[in-house]
Amino acid sequence: MVSICGGDEDNDMSLAVKRPHPLADDEHLSALLSSLDGGLVRFGDEGYDTARLGTVWSQDVCKGDARKAFSPETHPTETWNLDSCGLPAAIATVADVADVQACVKYCAASGELLAVAGGRHSHKCMVFGSFVVDLQRMRSATFEERDAQGYLVCGGGALNGDAHKALDGTGFMMTLGHHPGTGLGGLVQQGGHGPCEKTMGLSIDALHEAEVVLADGTLKICSLENEPDLFWCIRGGCGNFGVVTRFTFKLYPFDQRIPSLQRVHMPIPYLMPSRDAILKNFRDNCEADMPRNITPILIMTPFPLIEVYTATNKGDTLEMLEPYKKFGKPVDEPHGMRDYIHECSWDILGPKSDQCLSDAYYPTSALLGGLPDEACDIIAKFHASMPEKSSLILYQLGGAAADVPKDATSVYHRDGKYWLVIAAGWSTTSWFASAASNREKTLKWVKELKDALKPYLNGRYGALTDDRPQDFFNDMTDPSSDPLADASWGANYARLRKLKKLYDPENLFRCNHNIKPEE
Repeated sequence: MVSICGGDEDNDMSLAVKRPHPLADDEHLSALLSSLDGGLVRFGDEGYDTARLGTVWSQDVCKGDARKAFSPETHPTETWNLDSCGLPAAIATVADVADVQACVKYCAASGELLAVAGGRHSHKCMVFGSFVVDLQRMRSATFEERDAQGYLVCGGGALNGDAHKALDGTGFMMTLGHHPGTGLGGLVQQGGHGPCEKTMGLSIDALHEAEVVLADGTLKICSLENEPDLFWCIRGGCGNFGVVTRFTFKLYPFDQRIPSLQRVHMPIPYLMPSRDAILKNFRDNCEADMPRNITPILIMTPFPLIEVYTATNKGDTLEMLEPYKKFGKPVDEPHGMRDYIHECSWDILGPKSDQCLSDAYYPTSALLGGLPDEACDIIAKFHASMPEKSSLILYQLGGAAADVPKDATSVYHRDGKYWLVIAAGWSTTSWFASAASNREKTLKWVKELKDALKPYLNGRYGALTDDRPQDFFNDMTDPSSDPLADASWGANYARLRKLKKLYDPENLFRCNHNIKPEE
C-alpha cells in the first residue's frame, strides 16, 4: 500500500493530493484529547493510512473453517469501497460511549464536519476533510436468552459477521445483510433488507431497543415505550439523528441448516436459455404464489447467471424447492441442506471467496414495483454489456416486511416487489485503459441502466452511493419536493424533517443520506 499522506514533503505523491485542513489547536481539541480513551490520528500522522483503510480481508480468511473464527482480530473492519474513500482531517477510534459523546461535543463546538464509520461500506464514512468517529472498537455481539426468548445485543460498530458468530448454534436469527463485512449500524438505520425478510421482516422490525448519542452529546435509550419518536426515526432514518452505540434485537426461532438450491445458467446462444428467458422465468417463479418462506435471488455476473432459492422457516425441507428445478439446462445445480451462517451468508463472495472484497465500486440500487416483460428486456440488454467486475443482483421483497404499516417506522417503501442492486466495479490496473477511463465507462453504463428503468421504479433504498436528484423521479408527491427524499421516505419525510429539527437542529449529522431540519 502506498502512503498518500506521508508526512514527507519530498514525497511526490503527497504533494499531488489535495490535503484536508489541520484541526485547530484550540481549547476544544485540548478538551477532547484530555478525555479520549481511544486513539486520534490526523492527516500526516504515522498510522493515518492504516486508520483510514483498515486491514483488508484476504481471500484466505473468507474460506472454510476460517469463517468460523470470525472476530475483530481475524476479520478487522476494513474500508470496503476504495472509490469513495476520501481523506478525513482526523479519525478518532473511540473506545466506548463516553468517547463517542466527547467526539460529538467536539464537532458541535468546533464546527468540524462529523462522519461516522461503522462497517465502512458507506460512501460517506471517510469524507474528505471530516472528523471521523470510528466505531471499530465497539464490535461486541452477545446472545442472551430471557424466558426462552432470544436477544442479540450489539455494539455500534458490529458487523454482520459478528452477529452471525454470536448466533451460531443458538437456534435464533433475525434479518441480517448479505455481506459478512457490512456494519449493522448502516444496515439497520437504512431499514435492513436480507435473506430472511419474507419471514422475519426487515432488520429494524427486530430492533427492540437502542442506545443513541444525540447532537448535544446526551445519551438516550429508546424503544417503543421509551423515546418512541427517536426510536421511529432511527429505524430507517439513515444516521440522521445520532450515533447508535448499542442495538438490542428480539430474535426469531431458526434452523441453522436450511434447504438450498442453486442453478447455474450459461446463456450460450442456441444451446442454453437466453438472459431474457432466465430473468422472466425467475420473475414467474416469484409471482406464482411463491410462499413467504422461500427466498429467491438472481445473481447476474458477466457470466454466468445463478438462481438461488432457500427456505428459511424452522422445519423447512428440501422438497419445498423442487418446483424451481424445472426450467432450462443449468450447467450446475447444487441442491442440499447448507449451514446458513457458515455457508449461505458468505455466498456473495463467490465460490472462490474472491469476489466483493475491498476494491473500487459504484454500488447503487432501485426498488421496483414489478417486473413486466419490458423491464426484464431492459435488464437483460444491459446485462449483455455489463462491465467487468460488475454484477446485478435481483431480490424478491415482501412477506413479513410488507406486513408492517408504512408509517410504523420511517422506512416507507415496504411495498417494493423487487430490489435490484447494481454492484458496478472496474479494473484499476489494465494494459488497455486507465482506471479513470474504466470508471467513467462503468458509471455511464450504470446511469443508462437506471434511466431506462425509471418507468418501473417505485422508490429507493438507503443511499449506497452519492446519487444525484436527476437519477430519480419527482412525481411521487409535491413537484417542488426533493426527489431523493420522495424516493426514499415518501409520506414519512415531513415527520422526519420535523423530528430532525428537534434532535439535530444544526444538522450536525449530515454525512449521510441527509434529512434537512424543518425550517
